[in-house]
Amino acid sequence: MKTESNNYRMLKNDEDADARMMAFFGMSGVLSVVAIAVFILSPPADVGVAEGQLAPNFASQAYDSSWSSFELYDHIDQTWTEGDEGQWVFLLFIDTDCPFCFDSGDKHTAWQNQWGSSAKFLSIATELQIPGHDSSKNEIVDYKQKNDNSGCRSDKANCDQRPGDVHNWPYIDDLDRSIAEDYKIPGTPFYLLLSPDGIVQWNSGQHENDALSDPAAALQYHLGGSE
Repeated sequence: MKTESNNYRMLKNDEDADARMMAFFGMSGVLSVVAIAVFILSPPADVGVAEGQLAPNFASQAYDSSWSSFELYDHIDQTWTEGDEGQWVFLLFIDTDCPFCFDSGDKHTAWQNQWGSSAKFLSIATELQIPGHDSSKNEIVDYKQKNDNSGCRSDKANCDQRPGDVHNWPYIDDLDRSIAEDYKIPGTPFYLLLSPDGIVQWNSGQHENDALSDPAAALQYHLGGSE
């Protein structure tokens, strides 16, 4: 009689274990279906620098009043939708030895004065791989701050003679060209305007001969006039 009771309990335990196992597999199946549905309904973001794509993330050191860590995606909100309040991002790729960048310093000042309340300006200081372009973090700071440094514009100009005011926005170190390569920039200066969710709304390389070829016109078109 005792043996029969033990056998009954063992059978009961086996049945409970089977039930738990079936429940586990059932729940796993449901979760798998949910995961697949989420992937289908929310495909990976289309990352790139063409208009309509999500700008690639990057991390580096940025100089504002001192050097500190910087990551682009800390400054965008991918939940933003059109009509919501939010801050746009204007990326300015420059080279401290680039004469066109140097001569555009006053335009950069004017644009930031007019649209800086609507867009966060970020200058990305890269180094073009051509003779005479040999920058440094010190030169980036001196270019930004208009400090005394004879190394700007391929040693042909002092940084304190750069047109425009001191640029009161962050300058990002890209001397290793990692950001420039990810963004496939054709040269400097090169500009991108991102909406608050990080989507490229204007790429200067896509507007060489139209009404939005001028960065000021593009900023006016997307952001409106100054406040």
